[in-house]
Amino acid sequence: MSLFNCVDREIGRFGSQVQIVQDGRRIETRAFVEPLRYRNKIYIGGEYRMLGMQRREKYLYVGKSAHRLTENKSVIESHGEKYLVKRCETYYVKDTPVYEWAILVPYGEDRKDEYETDAV
Repeated sequence: MSLFNCVDREIGRFGSQVQIVQDGRRIETRAFVEPLRYRNKIYIGGEYRMLGMQRREKYLYVGKSAHRLTENKSVIESHGEKYLVKRCETYYVKDTPVYEWAILVPYGEDRKDEYETDAV
């Protein structure tokens, strides 16, 4: 069994039911959506959230590579919550896409982008 088939099968087997909404389409699929904890702070700007201060929670998405996401456009719905895709990448092994990876923020909140641009 190829790595692609194994990853795709395990996401389908253990991932949660999610809906991806983009370009007026709704796609039903399975994926992992989990909070990024403090141990992951290097990936989310290195800031701890102070109690009573501005909400800065972020979530990690890992889903099937067949469903590509678009930054600041794709919305993920899971367990009654909605999230906006802020950053996304496709993970490849050689030239084969294996899974889609994204950083999500709660949908509907006015948020500035806390990531540095890739522009030089």
